[in-house]
Amino acid sequence: MVSLIALLALSPEILHGLPLRTIVLTYHDVIECRDAKSLWFDCTTAELKAQLDWMEKHGAHFISLSQLHQHLVSGTPLPSHPVAITFADNYLGYYLRAWPEFRRRHIPSAMFVHTGFVGSRVGRPKMTWDQLTELDRSGLVTVGSQTVSHTSVTTLPPARVRVEFADSKRDLERHLGHAVAYLAYPNGSFDDSSARVAGATGYLMAFTERLNPAEGSPSIFEVARYVHTRYRQAWKDANR
Repeated sequence: MVSLIALLALSPEILHGLPLRTIVLTYHDVIECRDAKSLWFDCTTAELKAQLDWMEKHGAHFISLSQLHQHLVSGTPLPSHPVAITFADNYLGYYLRAWPEFRRRHIPSAMFVHTGFVGSRVGRPKMTWDQLTELDRSGLVTVGSQTVSHTSVTTLPPARVRVEFADSKRDLERHLGHAVAYLAYPNGSFDDSSARVAGATGYLMAFTERLNPAEGSPSIFEVARYVHTRYRQAWKDANR
């Protein structure tokens, strides 16, 4: 049964009284340079630096997911031109290339992890539990769930979705030593059922990949994010 808290959190009125101005970006792997194996959602180190430079030049203030959550559920004020940066898929490229840049600039970011692949060297290498713990303890990185298997939850029955959400949350909390509050749906795919299961499983906020400022999201369990290649569109949408 979905808890009363989850039902209340799904109420769109919580978000819709706020002006549309907060950008949430999602990145994936960060690579050194492009080659024949590069994918459209890859970001090179140079591209990442250029995007951060552009946003800083235009007055961006980078915020944590905790700040974003408090703003969306209670209207807590944010600084001007707020931007939250997230990453998907737990790629080692974040640790090697993005993290040093965020640490140097003191920019908060979040990493969503599919826990069934932590430490994997199959395909593109993934970060280990030790690396995730190091990031988590830095105070600049929020580690969240992206399920266990990274299967699109819209293809699974609700009982299996619950297992994916709950088991990932449990494993993250066991390794990190504290509660994990945030979830990203694999590939941004979700439906009303999975959004309700997210609330019932104990998450406080969940993310899609809809292209809207965060305040335009239908609920706290359907928070919109722009793919990083659309960062200028995101800026235009949030600063009309």
